[in-house]
Amino acid sequence: MFTTISWPLLGATVLGFAVTVSNAQDAASGWCDSITDICFQRFYDEELDMGWGYLFPPASDTSGEFVGLFTAPVSAGWVGNSLGGGMRSNPLVIGWVDNNHTALVTIRRTERMDSPGRLEGPQITLLGTSGANGTHQRIVYRCQNCTVWTGGSGGITTQLGYAAHGSTKPTDVTNADSTVPQHSVAGQHAFDVSAARSDSYGMSLEQLVAAPALRPPLEDAATPTATSAAASSSGNPVECANAPNPSFAMNTGKGWVATAVLGSLTTPRGITLDSQGNLLVIERGKGLTGHRLDSDGCVLSSRVIIEDENLNHGLDVNGNRLVASSSDIAWSWDYDPNAMTASNRRTLVTGMDNPGHNTRTLHISRQNANYLIVSVGSNGNIDQDSIRTDSGTAQIRVFDMSSLPADGAAFTDETYGRVMGYGLRNDVGITEDRAGIIHSIENSMDNAYRIVNGERRDIHTDNPAEKMYNLGSPASPRSLFGGYPVCYTVWEPRDFSNGDTKKQAGDWFVQDPSNSTYNDAWCDTYAGKPTVLLPPHTAPLDLKFGERSGDDNVYASLHGSWNRNPPQGYKVIALQGQYSSSGEWSPSSSLADTKKGWTDILVNSNGENSCRSGCFRPVGLAFGNGGNHLYVSSDTSGEVFLLRPGNGGVKSSSNRPAFSTILVVTIIVGLVGLVW
Repeated sequence: MFTTISWPLLGATVLGFAVTVSNAQDAASGWCDSITDICFQRFYDEELDMGWGYLFPPASDTSGEFVGLFTAPVSAGWVGNSLGGGMRSNPLVIGWVDNNHTALVTIRRTERMDSPGRLEGPQITLLGTSGANGTHQRIVYRCQNCTVWTGGSGGITTQLGYAAHGSTKPTDVTNADSTVPQHSVAGQHAFDVSAARSDSYGMSLEQLVAAPALRPPLEDAATPTATSAAASSSGNPVECANAPNPSFAMNTGKGWVATAVLGSLTTPRGITLDSQGNLLVIERGKGLTGHRLDSDGCVLSSRVIIEDENLNHGLDVNGNRLVASSSDIAWSWDYDPNAMTASNRRTLVTGMDNPGHNTRTLHISRQNANYLIVSVGSNGNIDQDSIRTDSGTAQIRVFDMSSLPADGAAFTDETYGRVMGYGLRNDVGITEDRAGIIHSIENSMDNAYRIVNGERRDIHTDNPAEKMYNLGSPASPRSLFGGYPVCYTVWEPRDFSNGDTKKQAGDWFVQDPSNSTYNDAWCDTYAGKPTVLLPPHTAPLDLKFGERSGDDNVYASLHGSWNRNPPQGYKVIALQGQYSSSGEWSPSSSLADTKKGWTDILVNSNGENSCRSGCFRPVGLAFGNGGNHLYVSSDTSGEVFLLRPGNGGVKSSSNRPAFSTILVVTIIVGLVGLVW
């Protein structure tokens, strides 16, 4: 049994608030542009063939301006900078070229992990030589009143942030205020503003103002047309006739086939099926849409059920009760599955908003239909207040909907919201096993380090593990403490060597083991162990138990993360498990051995390590047709896919099963809000 612990005050030295650059040698250096002969300080990513350039006036010039330059392959979706390093509370410069090779540039800002809005104050102007030729695009801009600001880093310092999407363009490529898809690559690089200053700044600016736009050769100017997807080589029995071709090539694991069923959606996130087998989809920025399916699982018709741009992820339906949420409020509706209509909205839970992780996951207990389980993530990478249950962040609570006040209850109200687990950094996926036990899946920390004998070692590439927790029954919440923001779980033991304490996968570690209070032994005493380990930075966003007879696996969607090079995730996996006589699920191996217990079900064809240039990114999972249909939403590509398992369910024998290619990349569809 777990009880709430009385915590000492945590300090920044314990938790390590500093955001680190993932690669110490990532730095801007001198480079001269062959088109203009103007020399910039430039950061260049050779793998992506993308560059970020900077030119500043002499130090005596206090105008607060500079000239920036983005270069990228013509196929890239967009390119951008954070002038303060991190995304939040700093100016964000974003540029792209439209289908006619015309360049656009915009400056934006956000105070939270969400889509940034236009920033008033700074003035950004597109300069000459912007546009595209036959192979590359470039955006050259002047940014005035751009070097100092309130909040964030306060101004341009020694770190600049960079981001891009390797293939997907904004929603409306002709509109500089358009929604921009989430990046496929992001990071920070070192920058020396003094090296970027030039006594010839004024002359260079005049040259760029007078220069014409960059245009492609005449024979290359035509916009390419989409090609049709090749027929499935796997003998897929389901090919939805009215569905669009997929945006990215994908492979399925052995014994599985897949097809696209929906495309051009507005950031599809949470999905579920109602009692009549209709597919319900939260489209962020739009609302809730419903899709009637045929016996093969293909879409016959679609309609908007709830028009509300604030709905952003959370969704569940049980009989005639539907629940969904914004970042701040969870609501319920009376739902008619035959007509696919929702009415009589009621407020359930309020006060969940925070500037960090802004999606809320909702689950209605199948054992007790009045119990609503709600997950709220941390307010940033390391949220020191979340070690307390009254923080309202990084925790999961259960509410009895039958006893809530008419105007709802605050998330932190102990009278109505009982804590199932806390110290859970960002457990977006929640599911329930046959015994009514709630399980969650966690996104762990970015930029991890370990201090050994006074030396700070970067271990973020292969640690910490993402993981699953057994949170128990919502009827008797036990306030499990998941360890965050102090305790993290080892994935790769090799990072704990050369004078460090020997570790194995699944052990706890803290970033500074010399702390007299919060050390590895403290975590062993107070933190509740996870049940399953997953690779670092794979960003699991949903999990569901198999529903077919004999299918004892749990399925997870791995969204993929920016904080690792090469990246990983971007796929759907299955984890082997077993059920007790009471119906409680557990993995079929020890915690350490769960590292080898997962099997790939749906992956990007180029492999997860190649997703810096763009991939589908799975979010929501939903079973239908007795477990024979598994639907997968992809927010960055605006799609929903249908997976159909073969005979015998999923057998796990290695991390890399044989694959059969089923989809061919053709067109780019769908978008999501930018998250740096």
